[in-house]
Amino acid sequence: MITRLGILTSLLIAAAPSRSDTMEEKLRVLIDPAKIQGKVKEVAKQIERDYQNKDLVIIMVLKGALCVVADLIREIDLPLNVEAVQCSSYGKRGTERGELSIFGLDRINVHNRDVLVVDDIFDSGYTMATLYKEIEKQVPRSIKSCVLLSKNVKHVPNFQPDYVLFDIENEFVVGYGLDYKEQYRGLSGVYVIE
Repeated sequence: MITRLGILTSLLIAAAPSRSDTMEEKLRVLIDPAKIQGKVKEVAKQIERDYQNKDLVIIMVLKGALCVVADLIREIDLPLNVEAVQCSSYGKRGTERGELSIFGLDRINVHNRDVLVVDDIFDSGYTMATLYKEIEKQVPRSIKSCVLLSKNVKHVPNFQPDYVLFDIENEFVVGYGLDYKEQYRGLSGVYVIE
């Protein structure tokens, strides 16, 4: 029996562009998958030590932090909750910052809890600083941040992430959750688009 869902799925699969049709940019490996996994384990152990006997809530900033959060929570041997927000600040070109929008924070309750915000990349720091201010309105017991990458650029004054997996130069990177026009997120390493 053919269902509407089956027909829709078949149409979507047939219409979906292949990776080779949509990914034409040249990529250079910046951080290989093995190095990422080693650093994830190291940082996860530090987080585990720092959050012993605390009420840990990880707030994942979608979509970019999906991979790092998935790997971190598998390595952190503590009770924890995972929540998600979506912050969008890039325009249609995919490389220039626009106005910041935060979605999903209104459905999360972190009052008197220990919050760890996890994001993919810390460049100007504007997204993380703005998100911090919004989370602080709920009066968490503590709030810290963790980022996969921190770019060597001018940051928001007086704000640095608490946990940084890798420091990088000011290059446009993709992979391991980071995208360019919604492509490349599933790559297991971090790459520079050349």
